[in-house]
Amino acid sequence: MTLKNYIGFYKDNWFGKAEVFKKKGKLYIKFLRSPKLNGELQYYKDNTFAVKWEYQDMNADAFVTFSLNNSGKAQSIKIKGISPDIDFSFDFQDLNLQRVD
Repeated sequence: MTLKNYIGFYKDNWFGKAEVFKKKGKLYIKFLRSPKLNGELQYYKDNTFAVKWEYQDMNADAFVTFSLNNSGKAQSIKIKGISPDIDFSFDFQDLNLQRVD
């Protein structure tokens, strides 16, 4: 797994931009419109990572799954709450984040 293939900006038409970046050898994600939605991406399996948001009062940790092109570079992101008891207001499953240049 090459971390640089995941790094970049992604955009959802409704929620705006998210950035995946590397810090101290680890991947992180942050949503530019929602500063509480940022955290380390911890490898789970295949192209899926678990994010534990730095702001834990939300109780909304999630799986972040990347879709890759034939070269192995991430093109899009889908997000799903880890807990089945996650608050319904976290509509992560509705986000359709696409890579932008």
